[in-house]
Amino acid sequence: MRIDLQIGGYRVRLDEREDYACIAWPLSPFDSFLTASDAPPDMDFQVRVVKQLPAFPEGRLVFDACHGLWKLYESTTGYLLETADTQSLEPRSRAVISPDFSHVEVWLCSQSTPRGAHTGWMPMHVFNPIVEACLLTKLAREGGLLLHSAGILTEHGGWVFTGASGAGKSTLSDLFAARGRRILSDERVIIRKVADEWVAYGTPWVGSGRHANNHQGPLTGIYCISHGERAHALRPISPRDFTLFVLRQCFLPHWDREAMDRTLASLGELVERIGYFDLAFVKSPDIVDYLDAHALERAAVAP
Repeated sequence: MRIDLQIGGYRVRLDEREDYACIAWPLSPFDSFLTASDAPPDMDFQVRVVKQLPAFPEGRLVFDACHGLWKLYESTTGYLLETADTQSLEPRSRAVISPDFSHVEVWLCSQSTPRGAHTGWMPMHVFNPIVEACLLTKLAREGGLLLHSAGILTEHGGWVFTGASGAGKSTLSDLFAARGRRILSDERVIIRKVADEWVAYGTPWVGSGRHANNHQGPLTGIYCISHGERAHALRPISPRDFTLFVLRQCFLPHWDREAMDRTLASLGELVERIGYFDLAFVKSPDIVDYLDAHALERAAVAP
């Protein structure tokens, strides 16, 4: 079984060559990210389904995720990532990762298919957290960001609305979708610089609105959002406060110094290149008109 996807402009391949049964796949948020391309992948995950995981020597512990569900170690060939079952906490997979996080050998414990007739594997046990951790590291090293945010394509460009859980990302996505705007995601958006232009990409990771589309567009505005009380309000925000706000909403590769340094540099460049605003809004369809009008005002005064 081979699964090819494109996420954030990266070609990602999962290749399981023994054709074990796939469990809980395909999964709807990933549908539009599937591709039939035979082009060489940017990130290659070779999957082996086994009854017992092989043992590997563990080097220095680099990162221990919450509750020990996955750990990243240094190894003689790059890195070793180990995951545990979320219920039993028994080992579930081991992955040997190249130094550039582009080539990964994955050993994954087999599972019974729902009717118990065949041995199978769950692609989501490779995506979470192995693919996510590798993609995040590679993205950050190359100057990109994975941001806890909603992304929307409009005639004024790509707008990203970032904020903590409950701040209104899915609400805004639903309101813009009702007006026919294309929603990239209501949960996570990838931001990358392509040919000296910042671009926003949709991702398959969804929020409560279940919005996920494999599209992209030029990034023209970032809004730090919160719920308003009586009326919509756009307020100025200092570069420092904007950077701190966005940094709290970034998925950060704490395990990689190079990636963290590039993340901070990218935020510094965004401050210089992209419009950013503090937005308090009320749950009303006219927020779309309000932001459209603001975009037209900005365009009228632009040099």
